[in-house]
Amino acid sequence: PFSHVDFERNYSLSPFLSCAGDFLDRRFVMKNDKGEVVAKITQDRLIEFDQFNHYQIQIAAGMDPMLVVACACAIDEEFDEEHKKRKEQQNR
Repeated sequence: PFSHVDFERNYSLSPFLSCAGDFLDRRFVMKNDKGEVVAKITQDRLIEFDQFNHYQIQIAAGMDPMLVVACACAIDEEFDEEHKKRKEQQNR
């Protein structure tokens, strides 16, 4: 599975945001092009339902919260099937 995602600027080949961490367990950070953590995303396992996931998201001042939430949702959707397969294997 992926452990690193880059979001590139249109005018540059260098990424302006990167995501790194454990996407299957829903624990990852977003970093800016200076390597500073601008958001931390973790799945809150206190309340679990099969129909939806609950997250804790910490966002640094000046970071666009909608971009962080959109990225978290995209990553959640991308890895949801893999997460379900892994959970099924653990329950066997």
